[in-house]
Amino acid sequence: MRVFVSSTFRDLAEHREVLRLALESSGYQFRGMEHFAADDRAPLEVALPALANCDVYVLIIGDLYGSTPPGRVISYTELEYRRAQELELPTMAMVLADDAQINRLHVERDPAKRMRLDRFRAAVLREHTVQRFRDTNEAAWKVLAALRMYETRLREDAEGAEQ
Repeated sequence: MRVFVSSTFRDLAEHREVLRLALESSGYQFRGMEHFAADDRAPLEVALPALANCDVYVLIIGDLYGSTPPGRVISYTELEYRRAQELELPTMAMVLADDAQINRLHVERDPAKRMRLDRFRAAVLREHTVQRFRDTNEAAWKVLAALRMYETRLREDAEGAEQ
């Protein structure tokens, strides 16, 4: 199963790496910005089409809104999320817990980006059953658990359709 992992990078690089290792050691194929080769296309032109080749979308929201493509105000992460929803990819959303201990450098300080982050997080919380995480390991095991539950649901749906 190909799993596209979407998040900001600066604050969640360690989370992404632990999750990549957990996914790959559990038989999943990790897809994300770390796997994009050097390309003459803009990053968004590489990331959005990559989603179409994935089976599941994992969104991790921390406390930074992230960078935006030139001329846009919506972050790469939110644009990836929107594309995943257009493609109707099963979505597993993880949100940083309010009581998580984080580096103060990883807190959004730009008021406009903070407002967009809060709006984005609220929309995700409205649309999905999310899991909250406090550290890198908790995020990884919660993603693995969500994927196993999704696979079980797929198997049960297939068995029910056969009867």
